[in-house]
Amino acid sequence: MSRRRLKGGSLSGTYHIREGGREFVRKDVSLVENREFGFQRWYSQLKRLQRFSVQFPDVFPNVLGFGRDRDTAYFDIEFVENAVTAHEFVTATADHAAIERMFRSLVKAMTRLHSVRFASSPEAIDLYIYEEVERKLALCEGNPAFDRFASFESIIFNGVELPPLSRRMAEYKRLAREHYQEKTECFTHGNLTLENVLYVPQDDRIVFVDPYEENVIDSTLNEYSQILQSSNAYYEVYNIGCPRVHSNRIDHTVARNPGLDHFNHLFLKWLAERLDASAAISVRLLEVSQFMRMLPFKMEIDESKMALFYALGSYLFDRLARDVVSASHHGGLDPVIALGVNAPAFHGVSA
Repeated sequence: MSRRRLKGGSLSGTYHIREGGREFVRKDVSLVENREFGFQRWYSQLKRLQRFSVQFPDVFPNVLGFGRDRDTAYFDIEFVENAVTAHEFVTATADHAAIERMFRSLVKAMTRLHSVRFASSPEAIDLYIYEEVERKLALCEGNPAFDRFASFESIIFNGVELPPLSRRMAEYKRLAREHYQEKTECFTHGNLTLENVLYVPQDDRIVFVDPYEENVIDSTLNEYSQILQSSNAYYEVYNIGCPRVHSNRIDHTVARNPGLDHFNHLFLKWLAERLDASAAISVRLLEVSQFMRMLPFKMEIDESKMALFYALGSYLFDRLARDVVSASHHGGLDPVIALGVNAPAFHGVSA
């Protein structure tokens, strides 16, 4: 048997296995350590994969089996031949036509998944913020590295001084209550970053992996924000390397990627054609939340990344708040402004 570890930032391990003339992917997790952020998340992925591989058989991989090996739980899924992650694909090519082809296939797969809808209410955003932002921040309290970094009245992210999000929660919640107006939800992937999308260029096929159950709100807006987490906020790019944390300052510069930027331009333009200004603001608020909800996981794996993504989320909210104030002084928001379609590059992302 050959066993090769695949990339992944969670508390689970993911492996490409060749055994007895067959290939499959195994995802395993400890049954003892970090059960809340390890086993419970792994279990939710298994259950969602079991359901969705039946309901959307071309979009989710089949579950081949699952079980226990001493103190480890595992499940096996089919290996998708010739696949790369969507993030790997767009960052490795400057071919705009190829990126546009992949983008169209991604939209088609998302639309198919999101077509199953059910009733919800705008008030659900309060529960979402409590569970996915406030509680995640509270879970990090008591960690010396987090407490030290979060105690400052301002933080400096790649040279930009701004208030940390924990000191702006009233403002964050006010904007969310004003602008989140969704009365329906739908079937969702739940963690639709570009590293959780596989693409087979030869077949122009999209496959979704690593779905996530515990989202509180299963909204298209939440899904869109997770894609922006990758393409707009450069999550996977920032997640490589070692940020430098000193006092209230964090520095981690990364290089611009033309393919990723082209994908982001396509996606922002697509969103601007479909969302009103309030929905666009909601997407950006949810984009901020993606970085808060990951903090307990990062705390267990890499405290410097915990500080980095806390600062990045704070920076994203600061940009959004400034855009809202600026637009109120210049005739109000439209979706293009609300989404920041023509906004300048992030500080710390160089040409």
